[in-house]
Amino acid sequence: MASTTPAIDDLFSARAKALEGAALRVGALDRGISFAFGLPDPGSLPREGVIDATARALRGEGGMWALQYGSARGQTGLLDVLVEKLARDQRITATPDNLIVTNGSFHAIELIAQAFIDPGDTVLIEAPTWSGAVMIYQRAGARTVAVPTDAAGLDLAALERTLAELQAQGIRPKFLYTMPTFHNPLGVTMPVERRRRLVAIAQAHGLPLVEDDAYFDLRFSGAHLPTLYSLDSAGLVIYLSTFSKILAAGMRLGWAVAPATVAGKLVLLKNDTGSNPFSQHVAEAFARSGELRAHIDALIGIYRRKRDLMLAALEEHMPEGTRWSRPEGGFFIWVTLPPGVDSRALQRRALALGVDFLPGTACYGDGRGAGELRLAFSFVAADDIRPGIERLGRAILDELRATA
Repeated sequence: MASTTPAIDDLFSARAKALEGAALRVGALDRGISFAFGLPDPGSLPREGVIDATARALRGEGGMWALQYGSARGQTGLLDVLVEKLARDQRITATPDNLIVTNGSFHAIELIAQAFIDPGDTVLIEAPTWSGAVMIYQRAGARTVAVPTDAAGLDLAALERTLAELQAQGIRPKFLYTMPTFHNPLGVTMPVERRRRLVAIAQAHGLPLVEDDAYFDLRFSGAHLPTLYSLDSAGLVIYLSTFSKILAAGMRLGWAVAPATVAGKLVLLKNDTGSNPFSQHVAEAFARSGELRAHIDALIGIYRRKRDLMLAALEEHMPEGTRWSRPEGGFFIWVTLPPGVDSRALQRRALALGVDFLPGTACYGDGRGAGELRLAFSFVAADDIRPGIERLGRAILDELRATA
């Protein structure tokens, strides 16, 4: 006899009912050669250093606080570490009142969405961009308006046209989400003069900028460029970064730097009685020992080698008509496919050969990007890069023949 009890699924919220797809399962990434996800290199994770830092954190003065609830803004010692790091590396002048520690930078993006977005509001994004941020904004009810990019990042002429069009409609965007350094997915870096002009445009229009700088420390060549935050004198930039790429993603620690009024509002929106207080104490101990700087230097060597291996393999195995970016840092290379090749169909063919990547359509959110794809060189074993790219090249040739 069939049950007459109503299904619990009937009680899902409208937001939950709209959700589709499957969550990323990291444990599934060990099958085949995956260039799909920007995860840290597994062998680079500093297990022994974290073990030692954990012992120091627990045995040191106030070690019991590592096992307690924490402050919503962040643990005092880690905030001090971040103030020092920002001044030394990013040339950002900040106080603890400008900072908030979060559960990774993803959490900071969610808090910003809560603080600024009402349903129907307009948010500017780059095209392409990181799909996770777009998902957060759209779930918050925002209308996302995409601004084109080029080989140097955000197209500022297109941005000015977009702002003029919106102004004519009486619309003031809540903010622009941008990645000027080692862009995800493009891999490109915005030049200094374009950064200065972007900040000037933002100030002229009263446009807040959310600067996602997750890969700042992982520069393989060239000099560090000034952050948008350091160039802004009007208090319009919110700066985001993370320990996920430079220490350990599993510690789930990121941070935001913002004008004190904004940072204070983000703190009030947090309901977690402290983001990973235990991890915060361990991260502070790791950084204060000097190990963080040494670890970042080691990571730069690891990722530079992987990037170079991938660029060499692309030169060797990509069919004529294929183009790709040449990043100075970060995790990603953006590939433009020969005319007629659709990255979604190509992915199915590549999977059959034991290799995976991220189709370009995942980085737009509106169906564009079929002729593009993203390759991540960070997670894959160095010895797998050349054979993986060789298989990808073979799949592209097969797709070209099939569509001829």
